[in-house]
Amino acid sequence: MQTLIEDSFILSTNLLKKDLRKARDRESTEGTLNIIYDNKPSILDYKVEYSGEETYLDVFFDIEPQRILLSEYELTFGTRTYLTCGCGTRTNALYLKLGFFACRKCQKLNYRSTTINSKSEHGRFLYQQSKRLKLMDMRESIGRIFYKSKYTKRFMRWLKLCDQSGLFKEVKSANDLMIAIDNSK
Repeated sequence: MQTLIEDSFILSTNLLKKDLRKARDRESTEGTLNIIYDNKPSILDYKVEYSGEETYLDVFFDIEPQRILLSEYELTFGTRTYLTCGCGTRTNALYLKLGFFACRKCQKLNYRSTTINSKSEHGRFLYQQSKRLKLMDMRESIGRIFYKSKYTKRFMRWLKLCDQSGLFKEVKSANDLMIAIDNSK
């Protein structure tokens, strides 16, 4: 059976954002993450170590620790830190499969939506439903929808995706709410 990205634990730069910022300043950093692996709760320990000019994220999970190279990339507004896979690919996310972290290509992971035949009638229905379920999960993760009496950019992006996938009721009710707010001023 094929392992899917949605079923894997993702070690992402977003998850480690504060610790990666400390690592850029060469501060010692370590932490623990509670994760689900093989449908069981597990603990993942990590520590940032320095070896000369190189910075590494040592991940302690299962039997043997894994050393992940951290690479920095200068942007116009600052520095971004990437995780480097064993194959040399710089990425924002590494996936846990068979007890070690690697990029999506090395782990041979696919998205659930690619396993559905969208050319058949039933496949189109399943594809639309899975997209809608994903949008509902996305909506749950959006905390604040208003800022200074206007919708946030994140909520507006969600509304646009709803409109594209056929969830017109949510879009209409959001538009009606904004009209009501504008009329009350």
